[in-house]
Amino acid sequence: MMLIRSKRSRSLIYCIACAFTGLLALTGCSRKSIDKVFSGKMAYDHIETLVGYGPREPGTKAIAKAQSYIETTLNGYGWKVSRQIFNDQTPIGEKRFVNLRARFSPNVDDLDWKDGGGKLLICSHYDTKIIEGINFVGANDGGSSTGVLIELARILSKDPERAKKIEFVFFDGEEAVIDFSATDGLYGSRYYGKYWRSAPKDKKPQSAYVLDLVGDKNMRIDPPVDSPLHLLSELYSAARQIGKKSLFGIHSTPITDDHVPLNAAGIPALDIIDSNYISGRKWHQEGDDLTSVSLKSLEVIGNVVLQIIENRFPVN
Repeated sequence: MMLIRSKRSRSLIYCIACAFTGLLALTGCSRKSIDKVFSGKMAYDHIETLVGYGPREPGTKAIAKAQSYIETTLNGYGWKVSRQIFNDQTPIGEKRFVNLRARFSPNVDDLDWKDGGGKLLICSHYDTKIIEGINFVGANDGGSSTGVLIELARILSKDPERAKKIEFVFFDGEEAVIDFSATDGLYGSRYYGKYWRSAPKDKKPQSAYVLDLVGDKNMRIDPPVDSPLHLLSELYSAARQIGKKSLFGIHSTPITDDHVPLNAAGIPALDIIDSNYISGRKWHQEGDDLTSVSLKSLEVIGNVVLQIIENRFPVN
């Protein structure tokens, strides 16, 4: 991901942040709650497995192992996985990419992958940046958000009514090979968004949350200033409901990440990202290993996403 610098007044940022921190109205005491026993340990275990494969660069044996692990684990929870395989040109030649899409259904034949109507997308990238001379395993950058999604899939499998309204998307090729541009970086999300650009409005997903860099012990989530306001409202409300609003703010500039192609495709998307991690000393360094990941931070993110889903899809 990349931060985009622009001049914004502090007062504008403050107003945006404050204007959308009200609680979502609850629908009554009979409303069914999600079993929010999100296990930071289980999410961490998934991250540990992914890190154990080594750098998950596109087209490598390591990322193929990651793909099989994600698919097998989700299948075990009752989710059906569709592999979206494509080739794209990069600054170092053509590479093969694989997005993983997961939906919940007892029967794979019942799934129409071209119909996203009513779906909420929960997304992560699972690849790591190609960095010559550095053993970059991306425990936080790509690993943490992927571990959170897998654990969310386990919990939601116990709540089929809501699970059927979710699509998990694991993007390949989020990282730029050289530097972010119109043709370098965001390979998976750009490819994924192509179909939805031309899809009828009633067939497009409702909206999307993209998770990235969500595992650091000093995590603070600051979505970009140009985020869709109704999604900021949902995020802040959910964070307040679980007692963690102090960990959520707003970043003063736009950010280049996998939410950008989704917004361009007509799917309102918000980046749940610890933007401060990018300016730290571990981003795209060997230090982004398992010591970078906090179970408590994983649990905060997991529970806030579960609260968003419960607020969005009330079940009596």
